[in-house]
Amino acid sequence: MTGFSDNIKKAHLFQLKTLIIGIMVLLVLWFAGAFILDQRQAFLPGKTSEGHLLFEVSCNSCHEGFKPVTNEACMRCHQPEMATDTHGEKKFRDPRWAELLNNIDVLTCTACHLEHVHIFARGVNLKPDLCMSCHEGVIAGDIPSHKGFERDGCWTAGCHNFHDHRSISTGFLGQNLNQPRLLPKPELPILTVTATVEKAPPPDLSKEFLE
Repeated sequence: MTGFSDNIKKAHLFQLKTLIIGIMVLLVLWFAGAFILDQRQAFLPGKTSEGHLLFEVSCNSCHEGFKPVTNEACMRCHQPEMATDTHGEKKFRDPRWAELLNNIDVLTCTACHLEHVHIFARGVNLKPDLCMSCHEGVIAGDIPSHKGFERDGCWTAGCHNFHDHRSISTGFLGQNLNQPRLLPKPELPILTVTATVEKAPPPDLSKEFLE
């Protein structure tokens, strides 16, 4: 009986090893097939942000191999909108703010903008309380009007924009300190719309129904 039990255990162990080896072979084949067929979407670790959904069909748009996404890759698309960045890399090259880089490396786009990690449904993946990495004092009493505010309210409430904070900068406030609260006579901007009518091309059924 002992020999029979040992044979059963060996058979089960052999089946288990065969199953594990089979799964490993299938995984290797799956990974290899995804690379050969350029279907790297299979490796997406999570949901892509709304603004980058179209890039899911071409990982090479952002990634170079398995390296982290670089600032240069981001700037290929975002250079125009970053041209007026008032909170950008240049600001943090100033030694006065060097200590803040220990809290979060804002010199790197991906330090704040995460991909494939769904955090907040606002088109970009940012931690809602990201501002508190450096500005905890704002809600802790440094600014009386903000005392007691929630940690995640800076940008989720629509008040502040990291890359364009001119409206709350001391320079902007100083330049406009003596301006009236409202214009003397509020006016809407004059909009000029030029409408043109184009004649539709004649129908060509041979081009419409190629089949």
